[in-house]
Amino acid sequence: MARLACLVGREVTYQGMRCTVLDLLSDPPMLVLRPADAAPVIQADNFGKPMRHAPQLYELPVFGPDGCSLSAEMRLVKLPEAPSPAGG
Repeated sequence: MARLACLVGREVTYQGMRCTVLDLLSDPPMLVLRPADAAPVIQADNFGKPMRHAPQLYELPVFGPDGCSLSAEMRLVKLPEAPSPAGG
């Protein structure tokens, strides 16, 4: 989990979409992503009634069913490529 904490605020790719990592939740362990160019969706209140427009969020479980390996969703998260050092 500590290794994932450094991703908060960074841009990643999830299922071909550019997303910003908004948060890392600890209980249960989830990575929260917001697509960069997504249109707002209608957000429901606690009773399921439409309440307001809000940005779409993806809450990805960090671990798979065994509690140790990465979840299938987390395997779809791609970090941006680090720039190559200028040659010499």
